[in-house]
Amino acid sequence: MPPLIEVTHPKGIYLPAADLWLDPHFGVKRAFVSHAHSDHVARHDLTFCSEITHQLMVVRKTVKKSGVVVSPKMREVFEWEGWELRLLPAGHITGSAMLHLTRQADGATLLYTGDYKLRQGLSAERCELMQADTLIMETTFGLPKYRFPPAEAVIAQMLAFVRETLSDGGVPVLLGYSLGKAQEILCALRDAELPVMVHASVAQITAVLTPHLGALPKWRLFDANEAAGHVLVFPPGAKIELPKMRTAILSGWAIQPSAKYRYGVDVALPLSDHADHPELHETVEIVKPRRIYLVHGSTREFAAELRARGHDARALGAEDQLELSFSAH
Repeated sequence: MPPLIEVTHPKGIYLPAADLWLDPHFGVKRAFVSHAHSDHVARHDLTFCSEITHQLMVVRKTVKKSGVVVSPKMREVFEWEGWELRLLPAGHITGSAMLHLTRQADGATLLYTGDYKLRQGLSAERCELMQADTLIMETTFGLPKYRFPPAEAVIAQMLAFVRETLSDGGVPVLLGYSLGKAQEILCALRDAELPVMVHASVAQITAVLTPHLGALPKWRLFDANEAAGHVLVFPPGAKIELPKMRTAILSGWAIQPSAKYRYGVDVALPLSDHADHPELHETVEIVKPRRIYLVHGSTREFAAELRARGHDARALGAEDQLELSFSAH
């Protein structure tokens, strides 16, 4: 049995043997970037990421001009300095990827999930897991109370909200992060036969991702003078004031009873692009790791659960010392 690949957390996730950082939020010599959300990217000398993530980083100007970007094809082995790298679909947002590493010298393996979900979404490839000796996984929703309803039921609620608002002469505004959730919302609207307007930031990202999303509803850039009768798709932080406007946020945090008031919206719908508590346990069962490191969210609590089940599980870094914060993911 090969020794485990060392994992450290000096100020981010770092693999000393490979001299590789995983999703650092600061510039480093070389890093793997799992997806293009702003809290996972920085300007590195060498970046490993999917091709779609690279395209998004270029649009968002988060690629170092003098840096090198390597984008191996999904699932294909990429040999690099005594290692075999594989990118696997993470199911989080379009282009999101997990990283599977194999050390050629002894066959030791590691899987880093990044942000992910096992449920099939509408705008991202379904997640694909691979067995590994070491598993580094995110636990944003790592408490037993986080069990999401079926996405189909949430989308049905969203469409009912939209149609009810329109029938009352109002303007429905669906709030979701410009990258990821907004495209999921657009995909959910594709068969509704309703006119759609989007915020400029949503338009910018969707234009890049359209070739990867399949059929989308007809959408155009937001125009306040012509908004009546349209469904609006906006990021949560955007300011918008329209007569008879009703707002709905789509977020995993909507499962919290206080979410509607926390976000100041009319409706909060629990549509998440992260794994929920049952999926976290399912991940461990599939990967069958010898050691598990947990990052983000309820790391201490979920580590204790896993240890009670006989796993070698540890909270990594300082994330478990922080209170779980709300976001629109």
